[in-house]
Amino acid sequence: MIEDYIHHSMPVVLAEQTALRQIESIINQSENDDGDIQVFIDEANRVRPLLNDNQRNVADAILAALSEEPNNENKHSRFFFMDGPAGCGKTFTYNYLIAETRSRHIRTATAAWTGIAATLLKNGCTLHGLFKLPVPISETSTCNVTPNSIHGRFLRQVSLYLLDEASMIPKHALSTIDKLLQDICNNKFPFGGKVILMGGDFRQILPVVKRGRPADVVESCIKCSEHWQYVQRFSLTENMRVQIGEEEFSQWLLKLGSGTLPVKPEDPLQGCIEIPEQCFLNDNESIVEKIFGGAEEADYAKRAILTPTNVDSLAINEQVVHQLPGDVKTYLSSDSIETDDHNEIYNFPVEFLNTLTPSGMPVQCLKLKIGAVIMLLRNLDLKGGLCNGIRLMVRALQNNYIDGEVLTGVSAGNRLG
Repeated sequence: MIEDYIHHSMPVVLAEQTALRQIESIINQSENDDGDIQVFIDEANRVRPLLNDNQRNVADAILAALSEEPNNENKHSRFFFMDGPAGCGKTFTYNYLIAETRSRHIRTATAAWTGIAATLLKNGCTLHGLFKLPVPISETSTCNVTPNSIHGRFLRQVSLYLLDEASMIPKHALSTIDKLLQDICNNKFPFGGKVILMGGDFRQILPVVKRGRPADVVESCIKCSEHWQYVQRFSLTENMRVQIGEEEFSQWLLKLGSGTLPVKPEDPLQGCIEIPEQCFLNDNESIVEKIFGGAEEADYAKRAILTPTNVDSLAINEQVVHQLPGDVKTYLSSDSIETDDHNEIYNFPVEFLNTLTPSGMPVQCLKLKIGAVIMLLRNLDLKGGLCNGIRLMVRALQNNYIDGEVLTGVSAGNRLG
């Protein structure tokens, strides 16, 4: 951030002060987002009539639990799971609950799990760091957050926890969080008496077990947790994204995820299935042209090509940039190693590091053109809607920064650099 200000001919000392003020402003916005209660009241009133019956059942159960103080009779009735495939409105339900609870001055923490880590969307820090969960998580794992710490006080104030992608949560992580909340709340009820709503789809990936067999993966799942017997389960079945003519393909996807598609009779042991014809490309077709060809610029953010590997993703991205008009602007990563151990500099030369592209990191040589669609990989300004996954269109390419227009989220249409 300081380098950006210096690039605009600002003295180093002033640039540092300006950057710190900008960081302070972002933090203050995040801390004060409960200030305008009327905004949440209006949002809750707008969204509630839009909930379908299944979504409303979930919301009513959660709000009823929040209205009751934890006691011996309801201590096992404050743990919920919302099941539903993609497109059934889990996020829509979460957003309604966030608006409704904040309008009632109830603190909410939202987490999206990836493997054994999670992102606390409210303030941009990770639940893995917030709870200080050890890696790997085991049956004896404990958290080192103390009741009087900043994290402990924050967790104690939260009344409702929303954990998305719960199918990926290891059961030991759930038990560790249970012990932590009991400790910081000085309450021996499950999860310290807090209301927990998990959501996800068990057709998707389960917890990652390093070099684990299928049985090990299943055993690590939250369905094998001691807490699962107390979970109140709700199902969302109405796919809100399915358009006219897509019903048959939607049902095919559900059968694929459930493992109920018939396998090819000539090769039953391999589990081979037939793919619908509309999923195939002709020999002379390009997948880039198929997805983006003829699309208006306003539709770019509504289309995406999913790939199973980073190698395929990088190749397709390069093909997309090649087809865009204009000149290529190349950005190179830093060519220095920051380490306290000088021997590491010789063990990992820069040339070797430049060949690596870790998941979640940009390539060492990033090539862009004006008009390319890019995605944020970090939470930069949550209050302003600049969080992981937001897409932007490149409008200008400078030496030290990229000028982009936000395409998705609450800041859609805004320009930033």
